[in-house]
Amino acid sequence: MIRASTLRNSAGHHAAHCMLEITGVHVAREVGGCVLAHIPFAGNFGMGLKTDDVCATFACGPCHDRFDGRTKGLVKGSEDWLYYALRGQTRTLLWWIEHGYINVKGMK
Repeated sequence: MIRASTLRNSAGHHAAHCMLEITGVHVAREVGGCVLAHIPFAGNFGMGLKTDDVCATFACGPCHDRFDGRTKGLVKGSEDWLYYALRGQTRTLLWWIEHGYINVKGMK
């Protein structure tokens, strides 16, 4: 399992913002008010265990609640849920690379 407190803590970084931006849910907030929302894909999590920290996205409170199913309107595994998961994870990975949290070997 990949556990990295620097990645988890980066969600609250002053420049981090919600990468889920779920339509009709996302509330524009000041940057830095996010948490790291883990994305449970089949095979990479278990009962009481979160996925690897790289399988995650920055999320504001309302988007995180909708994404995790604490509020109704987005079914885990649905096409919409998968869209937000992939978009959020991609945006977050690119942010981590751009800000030096993840280094890609051979990157120019």
